[in-house]
Amino acid sequence: MQFSDLPPFVKVSSVFTEEELQQLLRVEQLPDDMEIDAIRDEPEIFDLLNAFIGDENSRLIHLQLYAQKLLKRGEVEQAWKVILL
Repeated sequence: MQFSDLPPFVKVSSVFTEEELQQLLRVEQLPDDMEIDAIRDEPEIFDLLNAFIGDENSRLIHLQLYAQKLLKRGEVEQAWKVILL
């Protein structure tokens, strides 16, 4: 994957460092819709999604912060699922 392939909101994110963006670029393939939807019921994700109903910007930032934690643990595929929610 190349930098130009990243979703625009990821490219301009104030959350992710250059190193984290490089981690995200190393994936062969992005998760599909079924994989992304499957994590909605995970307790932490469910709480994040419901805590920011009506405030899309805060929701996006908090999801990216959660994805950043996943990246620090080396869970790149899981981080992508969170980012693409």
